Amino acid sequence: MNQLQSNTRVLCQEMNMLSGLCAAYGTASESESVISGYAQETELQNGVFTPCYRPLQEDSLYDLASLTKLMTAVLTLKLVEQGKLRLDEFIGRIDPRFVHLTDTTVFDVLSFRVSLKTPGRIDETGDRDESLRRLFAVEICESPKIRVYSDINAMVIKYVAEAKCGMSFSDALSHYLFHPAGMTETFAVVPEKNVHRCVCYNYEHRIAKDAYILRTDTPLAAPHDPKSLVLSLGGRDLCGHAGVFSSKNDMVRFAQALLNNELISRESLLSIGTNYTGKPNGDGTWRQYLGFLCFTKHPYQHLSEVPEWMQPRSIGLSGFTGNHLSIDPLRERFVLFLGNRCHNRVSNILPPDGKSFGDYGIKEDGVGQIHWPDGRLVSSSAKYVYFKDKLLHAPIKVRMQELGWL
Repeated sequence: MNQLQSNTRVLCQEMNMLSGLCAAYGTASESESVISGYAQETELQNGVFTPCYRPLQEDSLYDLASLTKLMTAVLTLKLVEQGKLRLDEFIGRIDPRFVHLTDTTVFDVLSFRVSLKTPGRIDETGDRDESLRRLFAVEICESPKIRVYSDINAMVIKYVAEAKCGMSFSDALSHYLFHPAGMTETFAVVPEKNVHRCVCYNYEHRIAKDAYILRTDTPLAAPHDPKSLVLSLGGRDLCGHAGVFSSKNDMVRFAQALLNNELISRESLLSIGTNYTGKPNGDGTWRQYLGFLCFTKHPYQHLSEVPEWMQPRSIGLSGFTGNHLSIDPLRERFVLFLGNRCHNRVSNILPPDGKSFGDYGIKEDGVGQIHWPDGRLVSSSAKYVYFKDKLLHAPIKVRMQELGWL
């Protein structure tokens, strides 16, 4: 057993930060992967949580969450390469429903050069029509000092792509990306015969000050993302920021297709990982380093979504559910994590003033179990993201060096 295999077991079985994790990495032509843990651990029957252990499999289907954004960016650049779209076109003139974006370019939104705000949260309406009304009423707002990244930009770009290619967003992804890359196990709507292969993201626990929140609205094959859940009609109207399901093998194909310039040109790929927003603020804080609908390499590794050994203009994206994809076009290398830190976990803790993680009976690094009000002990994944460099990226670097890939 190599160090990466050992560490994935530590994360899943000792620290209990994820129910399951698949890690894959490689070059434009070769790859290797490890899998640990479960696709599902429990189910709710008659109000009682019952053990339901389904191990992760080689062909398990994962909710990609925000990794969908990279597909949105790649599709957009493909349309540019084909002459169907210009980045200097105005969004409100491409799709007049965006009444406040008539002077906002595709480039501005794709690159996070503008920040967008809707009149109320999209995922709090409980009504799809009202959620759509809020999305089309989006307007430019003052750009945050630090956290510029947002789902809204990719949600808007989806409608640009549909208008320019004359087909639904999911059909466009299939036509321009999935079919050319040989991705036969990637879906907006998971076929019924494949639903049993889906990883379970249901039963996510959250603590928001004094509120203990349990989600039970995410059955197999439903997107975990709340905005996608309300807008996508079960995947029939796929969103631009989340909602695609895929397997490990297909996501390896996707990364390698990008590195081999099978989907877009090398120049376009490098443009995705160009920093358009990041800079030091002069007070010790940094404005996020963002490319086209993704993170790019940050000079301060603690704030970077990209492994330290990857080159500038690399692409990094993480999904809330526990996924991650980094692509280095210069070294032609990739790293992929497909995990589940939401199922049967406390994924997020926002303590009230004067209270810390330790007050919930867990360590300040987020590891441990929390006493839920119904008497159960629920494992925390609240700070999983901060373990990725040490426990995953570092041993992957060593393993790739052993294989002669670095």
